[in-house]
Amino acid sequence: MLLRTALLAVTVAAASVASAAPAVAAPTIPTIPSLPGTALPLPSLPGGPGAAVPFTEYEAENARTNGQVLAADRAYTHLAAEASGRRAVALDAGEYVEFVLAKPANAVDVRFSVADGTSTVLSITAAGSPAGSLPLTSAYSHAYGNYPFTNNPADGGQHHYFDDVRTTLGRTLATGTRVRFTAAAAAVVDLADFEAVAPAPQAPAGYLSATDFGADPTGAADASQALQDAIDAAQAQQRGLWIPAGTFKVTRHLVVDQVTVRGAGPWHTVLHGSGVGVFGKGAPTPSSAVHLADFAIFGETAVRDDSIPDSGLGGSLGGGSTVDNLWIEHVKVGMWFDGPADGLTIDRVRVQNVWADGLNLHNGVSNTTVKNTFMRNTGDDGMAMWSDQNADHHNTFTHNTVSVPLLANSFAIYGGHDNTVSDNIAADSVTQGGGVHVGNRFGSVPLAGTTTISGNLLIRAGNLVPNEPTEIAALWFNAADAPMTGAINVRDTTILDSSFAAIQFVGKSITNVSVDRVTIIGAGTVAVQLQGPGSATFSRVTALGLRGAGVHDCASGFAITRGAGNLGWSTTKCGFAPAGQLEIAQATGISFGFQPLNTSATLPIAIRNPGPKPITLTAVVPPRGYSVASGCTTIAVGATCTLQIRFAPVTSGNYAGLLTIQSTSPAGPYVVGLNGIGYDPDGNLALGRDITSSSEAGWWISAKNLVDGDAGTYFESLNGAFPQTVTLDLGQTISVRRVVLKLPFNWGGRTETIAVSADGTTLAGAADHSFDPDTGNAVTITFPATSARKLTLTFTGNTGWPAAQISEFEVYAN
Repeated sequence: MLLRTALLAVTVAAASVASAAPAVAAPTIPTIPSLPGTALPLPSLPGGPGAAVPFTEYEAENARTNGQVLAADRAYTHLAAEASGRRAVALDAGEYVEFVLAKPANAVDVRFSVADGTSTVLSITAAGSPAGSLPLTSAYSHAYGNYPFTNNPADGGQHHYFDDVRTTLGRTLATGTRVRFTAAAAAVVDLADFEAVAPAPQAPAGYLSATDFGADPTGAADASQALQDAIDAAQAQQRGLWIPAGTFKVTRHLVVDQVTVRGAGPWHTVLHGSGVGVFGKGAPTPSSAVHLADFAIFGETAVRDDSIPDSGLGGSLGGGSTVDNLWIEHVKVGMWFDGPADGLTIDRVRVQNVWADGLNLHNGVSNTTVKNTFMRNTGDDGMAMWSDQNADHHNTFTHNTVSVPLLANSFAIYGGHDNTVSDNIAADSVTQGGGVHVGNRFGSVPLAGTTTISGNLLIRAGNLVPNEPTEIAALWFNAADAPMTGAINVRDTTILDSSFAAIQFVGKSITNVSVDRVTIIGAGTVAVQLQGPGSATFSRVTALGLRGAGVHDCASGFAITRGAGNLGWSTTKCGFAPAGQLEIAQATGISFGFQPLNTSATLPIAIRNPGPKPITLTAVVPPRGYSVASGCTTIAVGATCTLQIRFAPVTSGNYAGLLTIQSTSPAGPYVVGLNGIGYDPDGNLALGRDITSSSEAGWWISAKNLVDGDAGTYFESLNGAFPQTVTLDLGQTISVRRVVLKLPFNWGGRTETIAVSADGTTLAGAADHSFDPDTGNAVTITFPATSARKLTLTFTGNTGWPAAQISEFEVYAN
């Protein structure tokens, strides 16, 4: 069993080997456990909440196996915590898991995990006869470090263990057929989604065919341009575009507007490649009358990079556009739609194994409906409405299923007004999120109008929060940025086996909330967790099997009005039972200030373990410029251990980064922000300092490029809008007497009109300064020695471009 032991080092406890009698899991939704201490039957799910999906889902832990059924686990970074139902089956070479079909099927999608850097095969037999094989690879799983995460194992904090692989079986297998998957080497099987896939249809009458434009269905040649030509022709001729069965290599975004694009079905027509995506035009002129249906988008994204718009579907779509029967995997975001845009319907979409959100309606999307969409293993929110700058409004998420979001929530509404989340299933949130979340967060337009949360089923939702002595509930409300005053109506919702509280209010004041006809079964702690002021009315809220008091309240100032029909949560208590969180006195960060080069300073980080078990620190990973002078091992219950962190800069710059503390705490890795400035009194004082500008032409040409020590990166302001300013904060008052401004060495010459001031006092009036590539494209501006903290450059002209442009802003004391 050595291979299995190595593979499953991330799990907390070994589980017993189980050779269970064949069983069939509840179809189409994540498994719901029997809850100890509750006698009520679980709800009948077919026809209830959640997505209507074409497959039947079978959990491996309920199947026949001679492998090892993993113990249930909800601790972040543990493999079983990311399994659907929090359990899976580990196989060594030659071991199997066998499912019994409840419905006929001719195709299967298997959720699996293999150790990072490895690959293997699952062989398939059906009723004892060979039925193909499934190649398993770790290429699209395993992430490390802190948000937004890396591919580097040295960063620790391993997670994102699972991926999916699919195949057709060559024939239709009847109900009752035993389908066995046998591992060639160590692997974990979580579940299998069996499906009856219809044959590929013929092209609809009157449609253009993508192959007539040279699109290669074998995937050998890049079909990007051919497909774009076909899309443009279909739009121009007002005809639909047919993409026949095949795998088409696509390495860029295909842009669509006023066009219908259909495939032969997501099992038959696949757009596959690095950078693949189908995008509407950008706001403020979104694409309209776009209809996308019946194909798959499979990317090749292996790590999250938020600087890249790597989405399966993106841009702006509205004006009656529809998305129907798509399958999206291995991109950063499944679907990211920017507003302002109005009028989109999304139906029957499957999103799996993406590195960020499954779906995000961003910045003023309105009158959009998302239904019958199934999402699993998203790297951030499953489905989100983010009212960034402009309010999302009158949108509806209804009859969807989100399973195992690895970060954040299954469903989230960030600001906006008059939005609805109804009749959905949310299951198995892993860290820093719950089943359904409503908040004034991330700079969103504050919540207004009426937000409706109704008819949802939340299963095993909520988790511990690293760095904070709190726990996230299955249904939670967070007024982080501003008070929440818009009406929130919660009704007809069932919360099963929440990891901690069922319902939570946190942050600034939250008012105008109504909770009616909610059933809570088996909450890990309390029914209602109050951590901020406000008020809400609760009626017909029933709680069974609570593991704590009815309400957690430590003088929060939140007023509960109890209407009729409440049952089982009348008691109130202040304080959380110890759940394994560490308490870090310096969790908000520590600053070393200015440190002369080639010297060092040491500061403490105190870590307390409230219990209930001893916690072992397994690794402490410091950022660049820092080291651990002395560490900690196992911290007993009630004890405190102190890390000593050393800062020893060898070059000038701003040394800001996260110290990661890995431990056996179920909350996962803890982080402490470290900040210090390596100071060379004779060198460039601007390196790594904070810098801002009056405008920037794009995020990639921001003022931060001026203090990175790289003359190849540059800053550019908005065009045609002089004057423009750049302000540098040296962090402390320092004597300065010259600045050196640079442009990239290969740029053509130009003259810019620039003035220099310090803390509001002019040091060098506006003057023309010529940048000449023959002399290094650098300009030096001198002035009498001045004590200053903030230096400002004011640009009023540029002969080379109608904007302020420089690549380095250097400051010297002599």
